[in-house]
Amino acid sequence: MLKNLISFKKIPLSNSLLKNKNENINCYDLKISFDEDTKLVSVVDNVSPEKLFPDDYVYDSSQSITMVNHFKDCAEYLQKRFTPYNTLEIGSNSGIFIRHFNPDTTIAVEPCSNFAEITNDMEYKTYDNFWGKDLSELIRQKHGKMDLIFSANTISHIQGLDECLTSVKKCLNEDGIFVVECPSFLEVLKGNAFDQFYHEHQSYFSMISFRNLLEKNGLKLFDIELVPVHGGTYRFFVCNQDSSIDVNYDNINKWEKEEKQFGVDSYDKLKDRMSIMKQNMVDIKNTLQKIKSENKTVIGYGASAKFIQVSNMCDLNASLIDYVIDTTPDKQNKYTPKSKIPIKKYDEKSLENVDYCFLGAWNFSSEIMEKENKFLRSGGKFITHIPKLRVIEL
Repeated sequence: MLKNLISFKKIPLSNSLLKNKNENINCYDLKISFDEDTKLVSVVDNVSPEKLFPDDYVYDSSQSITMVNHFKDCAEYLQKRFTPYNTLEIGSNSGIFIRHFNPDTTIAVEPCSNFAEITNDMEYKTYDNFWGKDLSELIRQKHGKMDLIFSANTISHIQGLDECLTSVKKCLNEDGIFVVECPSFLEVLKGNAFDQFYHEHQSYFSMISFRNLLEKNGLKLFDIELVPVHGGTYRFFVCNQDSSIDVNYDNINKWEKEEKQFGVDSYDKLKDRMSIMKQNMVDIKNTLQKIKSENKTVIGYGASAKFIQVSNMCDLNASLIDYVIDTTPDKQNKYTPKSKIPIKKYDEKSLENVDYCFLGAWNFSSEIMEKENKFLRSGGKFITHIPKLRVIEL
């Protein structure tokens, strides 16, 4: 049975940027619910995948040094631990993971054709279709079953999870490995990260809920790790239910205990966490109004999906955040949807004459703080709302 956790009215899609300030944009209600049976938190009555992930999708993982290094390390680690012969990546984006594998024995799936073209040009066979039953059968027929299937920040975007997981199972060798990376819902709760709720993020996996879904579809969790990207990411290690792979029960039991203590499987406890998040939203707008009343300059740092969610969930606009800077060319000279905050190109002079930077890309805060040390030393300040609103200064 589904129970409503938190809802937002008229929220635009987080990557639907405006080409001009007067452009009309579609907005949709965002409703987050809790499933009493599986303990899964997810979006209900969501927008179609074709609208969420169009052929001009703008998120490019290669724009972050943190993510480039993370996926290089991840690829090397998985190859050393499992020595796969053939590999499939579901949701390859611009190819920063897959490029570390042999193109002769590696297949990619990327429904956004602008990114599929990139990896095809890198000589990795890439299918620009959405993952599911039909595509998995085609891949199995043409390329056989896989030793390793990897997917980062993609399975949590897929709306038909049962079909998704049974399709993975059919493409796995007998002792094949399915590795999934996705934001940890436990860490979302710890950080009061309400901006992780957006239409593209269909599901918010705890270990408990993901394990329940796997078991329902003939798969099993045999290990889990937490890696420090995107505010805390789970790395799930999955195999066939009847695989001979040993299960790391000590590790899994440790995470289960922590999740239950925090209430990820309790509707009542989760509702209490939602109340804290709502107060965080109020604090953000009140603080920005106070700062602007003192004639200070406030800009956003990173026109991320998270920043777009904050601006709309907190009812912000260009009167509170003058503009937002970003390194992604496809985002520059556009406007955030609904909140209509201008997006400007980042350069080495971007922070001159700026008093405050609101951290839109707070999940890369360490990288940003190191990069902008000069700004901090000259008296500049960063604002973050994770886990609560605070000002960072030297």
